[in-house]
Amino acid sequence: MKYQALAILAALGSVAAQGVTGRIAPPAPAPPGCRPSVNGKFEIAIVELGNKGKRDLLVNKRAPTCSGTGILVTTLDDGVIKDAQGRTGYIASNFQFQFDGPPQAGSIYTAGFSECSNGSLALGGSTVFYQCKSGSFYNLYDRWWADQCSPVEILAMPCGEGADSVGGQRVVGTSVVTTTAVVPLSDGQPQVVTTTKAIPMCQIDDGK
Repeated sequence: MKYQALAILAALGSVAAQGVTGRIAPPAPAPPGCRPSVNGKFEIAIVELGNKGKRDLLVNKRAPTCSGTGILVTTLDDGVIKDAQGRTGYIASNFQFQFDGPPQAGSIYTAGFSECSNGSLALGGSTVFYQCKSGSFYNLYDRWWADQCSPVEILAMPCGEGADSVGGQRVVGTSVVTTTAVVPLSDGQPQVVTTTKAIPMCQIDDGK
């Protein structure tokens, strides 16, 4: 009997260690104007909710190349977001947005992401995420859960060959600004840090 119990526990441990391979999406549909797939790659940036000036500077700025090492570069296909290493972006059991391959057992959501016409990344029916301070950086969550958390938007910025262009814009130059970048770590937990980055300045068809 003792050996049988140990065998059952070992089997359960093996299943837990395998992680989640199925799709788990929020019940709410994506907001109007949001799409579950985009062409090419995109970087993500974080902007505080309501910071219109910074948002307008960052949103829909298509870079001719992706930043590469040190900046989180992702893809979005049928509601599933993945990083450059092919790991799935998901909401873990502690509400944190992170990447693993496959997602850890107990994951809350592993699918249901979309990119909206205004450049925001949505999960289910919401475009609001939360950055929560942890020392000198922030971690990202899908909900408020502590006093050190504040609401943010995740902006999807197309980059590299084959990336979608938005609104007929074309790159005419760059401007170096202080912004927030999402840095991928080896353990799959992206961190939000402050950095300086060259943001492409775009020109729409009417010359502005």
